[in-house]
Formats: sequence, C-alpha cells, structure tokens
Amino acid sequence: MDPSATRETVERLIQEQAVTLTRLEGLLDQEHGLLVARDVETLAAAGRERQVCVGTLVRIDGERLSLCRMLGFAADADGMRKLLNWCDPAGQLNLRWASCTELTRRCRKLNDRNGALATAQLRNVSARLDALTGGAERRKDTYAPQGAARATPTGRMLAASV
Repeated sequence: MDPSATRETVERLIQEQAVTLTRLEGLLDQEHGLLVARDVETLAAAGRERQVCVGTLVRIDGERLSLCRMLGFAADADGMRKLLNWCDPAGQLNLRWASCTELTRRCRKLNDRNGALATAQLRNVSARLDALTGGAERRKDTYAPQGAARATPTGRMLAASV
C-alpha cells in the first residue's frame, strides 16, 4: 500500500472516530442529566445509543490496528505516530489525531463521572431496600451450619403492637 492511499484510509478513520466521539460526548453529557433526574426509561434508551457509539469506536480501532500491523507498524501509540509520519509527512493528520485523543480523554472523564453517580445511586437504593427488608442481615446467613439453604423471612418487623 502506498503512503497516499494509506493517508486517505487513515484520514477516513480519524474523521469517523472524531464524529463518533463527538456524538458520544453529547450522549454522556445527556446521560448525566438523566442520572441526576433519575429518568430510568430515557436513561435506558440513551444507554443503547451509547453502546452503538462504543461499538463503532471498537470497529474503527480494529481497522486502525489492522492497518498498522499490515504495514509493519506496532499496534500502539508509537506505531500510530510512525504510521502518521510515514503517510502524512506534512503532519496535517497529527493534529486531527491529537484532537481525537483529547476527545477520547474527555469522554472517559464523563463516563467515569456518570459511573460514579450511578454507583452512588445504586448503593443508596440498596441501603434503603436493606433497611426495609433486612437484606443485609439475611445475606449473612445464606447457609445453615449443615450446608443446606436456610429459609429466610421475606420481611422484617419494624414495630409490634401490644
């Protein structure tokens, strides 16, 4: 494969990655608002859209790694830098690749923020359910001393009248 044909392929991959990352960044920001609002139904739909973006990014990355390997470059950041220098000596794609790298970092930061919020919300709900059902106590005694499953009550008495 000659450098100019490779440049066109790499340019296409970088462009497709930039568009997908921009879409993902918007979805992650929207997802945060849905988490704050606790809009479970819309959040599920947003999660499906996010997964489509992630799938597209995985496909693009696979193509990029295959291209690097096919041309004898390492399938890592250094290999990508060398590939870009080989097929684009003017360095125009280096700036676009750096932009994609920064956009990827921002998406990771947004995803981490959303994950932390979702985890905190799940822990809160779990603690409330445990208070109502005695779930934490029930999990301690899953098995009887003989190894058989122990029957556990489905609820917990909170008050008794005399």
